[in-house]
Amino acid sequence: MKYLQEDLKDVQRKLENSEAKRKHTEAQVQSRVPETDHLNSTDISENGSDLNLKFQEPQNRYEEAVKEVLNVQRQMKLGLVSSESEETSSELSRLKVTCGEVEMLKHELKRALEESERQKEKVRELQKKFEEREQNVVSKLSVEECEEIKNSYCSVIDNINQEKALLIERYKEGQEEIKRLQDKLTSQTHLESSAEAGEVKDAMHKMIDELNRQLSELSQSYKEAQTELEDYRKRKTLDDITLDYIPRDEHEKLMQVTNSLKYKAENELSEMKSQYTKVLDEAEELKQLLDTQKQNSLPITEHHQVMNALRNTVKEMEEEINELKGLLTNKESEVRNLQKELLEEKAAINEAMVPKATYEKLQSSLEGEVSVLSSKLKDVIQEKENVSLDAMQLRNEVLHLKEEKEGMHTLLEAKEREVTGLQQKYHQAQEDLLEMKRYSESSSKLEEDKDKKINEMSKEVSKLKEALNSLSQLSYSTSAPKRQSQQLEALQQQVKQLQNQLTETKKQHQEIVSVYRMHLLYAVQGQMDEDVQKVLKQILSMCKSQSQKK
Repeated sequence: MKYLQEDLKDVQRKLENSEAKRKHTEAQVQSRVPETDHLNSTDISENGSDLNLKFQEPQNRYEEAVKEVLNVQRQMKLGLVSSESEETSSELSRLKVTCGEVEMLKHELKRALEESERQKEKVRELQKKFEEREQNVVSKLSVEECEEIKNSYCSVIDNINQEKALLIERYKEGQEEIKRLQDKLTSQTHLESSAEAGEVKDAMHKMIDELNRQLSELSQSYKEAQTELEDYRKRKTLDDITLDYIPRDEHEKLMQVTNSLKYKAENELSEMKSQYTKVLDEAEELKQLLDTQKQNSLPITEHHQVMNALRNTVKEMEEEINELKGLLTNKESEVRNLQKELLEEKAAINEAMVPKATYEKLQSSLEGEVSVLSSKLKDVIQEKENVSLDAMQLRNEVLHLKEEKEGMHTLLEAKEREVTGLQQKYHQAQEDLLEMKRYSESSSKLEEDKDKKINEMSKEVSKLKEALNSLSQLSYSTSAPKRQSQQLEALQQQVKQLQNQLTETKKQHQEIVSVYRMHLLYAVQGQMDEDVQKVLKQILSMCKSQSQKK
């Protein structure tokens, strides 16, 4: 399957190359249409026949490539290639890649068709220009017009050279792909041992050799056409163009011949396009067939699971069958012994001339024993089946218990980790609480100090107020100078500032105490943010550093 997919890619690549070469030859034919105006009728007829032959060669190669694609598709439909279950997924993915490449080839074909239409429009424009110039000229063409035509030919030749470079690159890519395929084939020859694989390998080798031969022939024909074009370009110089003029009648005949050749080439191009569309349609059908096969076939994992389950059941059944065979052999030996005893008893009865009644009793008793033994055998077989079923149930229960045990182990490990983490957090919280208690004690001392300072400041403020009042009374009683009034105003401003500072410090102190108490409650409850912990640790470190300094 892999080889066929790779060969399909190669054939599609060869089709692209043949299509490009066909376009190149068609462009050469179209470029030679205006150039034939300066040649005689014999040269044109010879060149036209050569071009027809060279155009037919890539067309024949194209038809052969299409036939090879059809043969490969028939082989795929008939199932000549063995698709193993282990390689189905990779083959389907590769086939998807080939389908994507077919879509890309479709887009490239559309672009190539558009390019050919543009080239045709250019040729038509050149023909219109040529007809207009021909109407203006009665018998001969001027040198300036020949130079203009030559410039147009040069542009067409440049386009041909660009197409040549692209074709050479594609040719090199095709050669590298062929080498890669040959290396793959040589590396896989050691792995393939069956006769069917050898036949497929030989067929692939033949197909690759045939494609290489066709590719070499196409490249040879392309090189010959290119060399002929270069020889013709070298042969026709500006002096030849200016000197070689032909009458108008001969020019019209040559135009008719070239137009007929052009129409023939266009018809052949349309036929090749139709063949290419047929090939693309068949590729789509192959893609649909593979999609249906993919939908109908089971995945590899499910197939392996089913096969393993069936193998296990077969092994268990074989073990049960072997055990039953052992029981049967034992019972058969018992039956044989009983038969021997019965024969001996019969012989003894015959010798002793036992009466018929006793003989019938003995026979009935023996038959009863045989029936009892057969019933016991059935019971034993039934018990064996029940025991096997019980064993299966016990195995399933043991597996289930093992799974539960593993799950419990994992849960226990997770719980142990959680317990250790909680213990660490608990110890950390205890340490934080101890530090918070120490800090609260130190903060209470700081609060007492602050209260003392506030009381002292309030006393100073009251003293200042009394001094101000006394000063104000003195100012009322005695007309103090301006200097004393300025001092009073300054003292009043200082008093106001001190009062404002005192109120602000009280507010800040109360806010700090409330926030501290709130976070202390959260810490006691075990609810504290990381930012708060960091701040409290910083405060504690600052308090420790201050205490150490003291």
